[in-house]
Amino acid sequence: MRDPSRVVALTGADNFRDLGGYPIPGGGEVARGLVYRSDGLQSLTDDDLRVVEERGITTVIDLRHQREFDIRPSRLPASAQRVSHCLMSPVDAAGKATDVRDAARVSGDGHDMLEVMYTLMIDYSAQRFADVITAIADADAPVLFHCHGGKDRTGLVAAFVLELLGVERELVLDDYVLTSELRVADADAFRDLMDDGLSAAAAAGVLGAPRELMISILGRLDTEHGGAGGYLRDVGGLDDTAISRLRDRLVKL
Repeated sequence: MRDPSRVVALTGADNFRDLGGYPIPGGGEVARGLVYRSDGLQSLTDDDLRVVEERGITTVIDLRHQREFDIRPSRLPASAQRVSHCLMSPVDAAGKATDVRDAARVSGDGHDMLEVMYTLMIDYSAQRFADVITAIADADAPVLFHCHGGKDRTGLVAAFVLELLGVERELVLDDYVLTSELRVADADAFRDLMDDGLSAAAAAGVLGAPRELMISILGRLDTEHGGAGGYLRDVGGLDDTAISRLRDRLVKL
């Protein structure tokens, strides 16, 4: 469900929100005003930049490839520094692109394509996910992480942060699917997918954030690693002390 106090209203980004406010079983909640998630920042207005600056955000973690940044460079306030943590290298993505599109062409709703994409990110970007978590844990001021749509790469990072903090799974899923409610339709992305041979239904599905997809991905991590924390430790090399720092910083008792 949408929490109006969590969503940050901006003209140039429609999926900018505070990751704080979620309750944690046993007491406390995720601290507000310390970690934010968003879609692309290339269209932020001057007023938007003032809002971001007023939030005290000094570190902006960009999950996109460099080539994506070159096409759509972020607009940031002077007080914020961009830090790049690309989750899949262009070489990895290019080598698997055919598999991703083939999956979508045989899926009526596009969800197979999303599952392949997420599986590739899980398989190829574990260390990069761990690096992002560490950067969030070590930030000394509010931090923002984002990709292009604020849905897939950003959605996985947000889910991992919330899982590590102990937020209940249903709320983690709620946070993921909220993108479908907030995000304005991306006509260019829809057209590109159609040009790649997807049906309208499949293209629309790829641009969505289906709850069952995140259920499947987190369920896989539960089965194979005992959860997101086990995956980030075992495969990504995330240090237990980084998890402790993340919790110390973001759990408000």
